[in-house]
Amino acid sequence: MRSFAISTVLVMSSMLASSIFAAPTFASTAAKTEWQETRSWDAIFTQQQVEPQQAKQQQAKPQKTKSQQASGVVVLWNENKQQGYTNNLKRANQGFLPASTFKIPNSLIALELGVVKDEHQVFKWDDKSRDIATWNRDHTLITGMKYSVVPVYQEFARQIGEARMSKMIASFDYGNEDISGNLDSFWLDGGIRISATEQIDFLRRLYHNKIHASERSQRIVKQAMLTEANSDYIIRAKTGYAVRAEPSIGWWVGWVELDDNVWFFAMNMDIPDAAGLPLRQAITKEVLKLEHVIP
Repeated sequence: MRSFAISTVLVMSSMLASSIFAAPTFASTAAKTEWQETRSWDAIFTQQQVEPQQAKQQQAKPQKTKSQQASGVVVLWNENKQQGYTNNLKRANQGFLPASTFKIPNSLIALELGVVKDEHQVFKWDDKSRDIATWNRDHTLITGMKYSVVPVYQEFARQIGEARMSKMIASFDYGNEDISGNLDSFWLDGGIRISATEQIDFLRRLYHNKIHASERSQRIVKQAMLTEANSDYIIRAKTGYAVRAEPSIGWWVGWVELDDNVWFFAMNMDIPDAAGLPLRQAITKEVLKLEHVIP
């Protein structure tokens, strides 16, 4: 059994599970909210310095630009032990714009409603040149997820429509279920919010095929989430960058599949600009290594 280094423990009281978790083989985090808080992970954040991009670009006119210590939260869930861990329980339960982590439910909805036929369907590039080079070509659901192609997913949302999107998000019990704002960007700048603990809950239901969607749709989305695989573990995950939030928020959510267990993770952090984006994965992996989840 993998040991867990926990320094300070905070146990929350149990809350009632919603009817979506009624299956006896699946216990939700809402039904058993035992969360242990450890501030020892904070050191992993504070050891990281976020260097603003503009400081690197102004070599001709050097200016004093302060680097900034990383600030955020990591949440882990040990499926075997039915136990959650975080460095900051308050932030773990705070809702943020999901940004591109919303591509997970968006993909499920698109598949369920036939907007996307399967993982092989090709979505043609609209010939509009964008700053991110990988967006300027045709995509499938797999590559659209891999390269986080916003225009492809905006078209999915437009084809889904407001009424169907709202109904499906409610059936998924996803975050605050508020899709107010523009239909093709509400996850980037609208009313929807989701916390790290809610991300974990949603991901666990997806892993166990307990989302209100077909098993086929859930299988395809999990395939699209494949991020890393080796002889020790498999990671299925999705990044997010809520650049229109203040402060901007970076996400990395997913799970680690081991031979004998599954660890779910959700992290979000303040990101002054794009220079800090690699820290989403770097910090999460440091926590996973510290807790002996990955080597």
